[in-house]
Amino acid sequence: MNPVAKGLQVSTPTDTTIVLTRTFQAPRRLVWEAMFTTDKMRRWMLPPPGWTMTVCVCEPRVGGVLSLAWKSDEADPVMTLKGVFTEAAPHDRITHTETMALGTGETVGSLVETHEFSERGGVTTMRITQKYESKEARDGAVASGMEQGMEAGYQKLDAVLAGG
Repeated sequence: MNPVAKGLQVSTPTDTTIVLTRTFQAPRRLVWEAMFTTDKMRRWMLPPPGWTMTVCVCEPRVGGVLSLAWKSDEADPVMTLKGVFTEAAPHDRITHTETMALGTGETVGSLVETHEFSERGGVTTMRITQKYESKEARDGAVASGMEQGMEAGYQKLDAVLAGG
């Protein structure tokens, strides 16, 4: 029996930090590629129903760009996520800035996000540390229910990793 935790685990170790941990039944090289290769990202990083991903740019190297955008089918709302990679050790650790904004240009939140990958017995554990500018920003992210959306995407990622 494999002692793998199911689903996204969320903790708030400091007033400005969220730590998200998730395991995947795949080698870390494959998890890394799925996380940072645009054709794979488009297969699992799905928006809520009624939304489509319109931009997916990911250059996982120091100085590389992260640019994602989603558009609602029902109205004009657009949501963007933009950042720059500041650290990149392939298959091990990567850090990027991240700013989310609405189509109006209103910034929803800014943070620094670090992904760390470890593998044991073909099972990869991904640990994401998000550092926010303030306790209020961190609390807003926690209250948004982001973990449900992230976990829904990670369940799709499970299927991509399994070849589905």
